[in-house]
Amino acid sequence: MTVQTLKIGKREFVLLPKRDFERMAAQARRQNEQDRQDAGDVAESRRRRKAPGGITLAEMRKKLRR
Repeated sequence: MTVQTLKIGKREFVLLPKRDFERMAAQARRQNEQDRQDAGDVAESRRRRKAPGGITLAEMRKKLRR
């Protein structure tokens, strides 16, 4: 990947081939989707942990040993 920097005024910009930009953008979208899924999984886990009627791992082990 060939990258060039360009300075306009006090701001710096990076120029790169469109194909590389599209690949990076697609990777960022996939990562964003994964992050949202992970956040949803964490929220679901917290909700289930707070819900009444659940059993602990120790209780499950006792039930399975019977």
